[in-house]
Amino acid sequence: MEQPIFRPLKKQRLYQDIVEQIKGLIIQGDLKPSDKLPSERDLARMFSVGRPTVREAIRTLSLMGLVEVNHGQRGTVVKNFALDPYTESFRDQISLMLEMKKTTIQQLTEVRGALDNRIAVLSAERATNEQLREMENLLREMEKCTDNTKAYLSKAVEYHKAMALSTNNPIFHAIWSAFFELIVDLYEEILDRIGGNVLHRLYLTNLEVFKAILTKEPKKILAAMGRHLALQNEILTLDQAIKEKAHEGNKDFR
Repeated sequence: MEQPIFRPLKKQRLYQDIVEQIKGLIIQGDLKPSDKLPSERDLARMFSVGRPTVREAIRTLSLMGLVEVNHGQRGTVVKNFALDPYTESFRDQISLMLEMKKTTIQQLTEVRGALDNRIAVLSAERATNEQLREMENLLREMEKCTDNTKAYLSKAVEYHKAMALSTNNPIFHAIWSAFFELIVDLYEEILDRIGGNVLHRLYLTNLEVFKAILTKEPKKILAAMGRHLALQNEILTLDQAIKEKAHEGNKDFR
């Protein structure tokens, strides 16, 4: 690659100035994924700073997910930026809130519902024929798995992922992924506890949403999604009743 032209630094927060310059070059495309940065010694010379200042800047860029630090010949290279590290952090925070009972799965589902509504409407506007075929095929797979919770949820994740991707907005997909992975972990236990024909009912409401997406009519899409979300709330309410009944039974046994 051509050597980027670095500017002289201001005297305060030197490592932050290095971070801003390198970040700016990445954003502008002057530094591309897999490009190797100059060595720590060369950067120190270019910026007229000590090596500890360069080391702190590189550490900060690494924490931001912009560069990958390797020992040896490969050195520090620009990463192919992705939202994954940030969604993982977000997911971990929400998971901790659930464990500490600072939020509930009902509240989590409520937020996810608002997200699903917008994803479905945008999918109707933007999905390609190929993406629509993929969603349709996944729905067929879901129908075959309505007697197996784990298999059904696996296909449901793929289906909703395909819908999120069809918005052509990576932020929607990233946020949806964080929510859905949390919910799926909790849902498998809940659905197994409820049993009956609940998986088939979930499949039918998902199918109804897809058919509404094909109409490209927002009112129909939101109405179908509303019924899907209402079923999810019904499932959570039923599960709560089952757990309370089991708790009362345990108290009587004692």
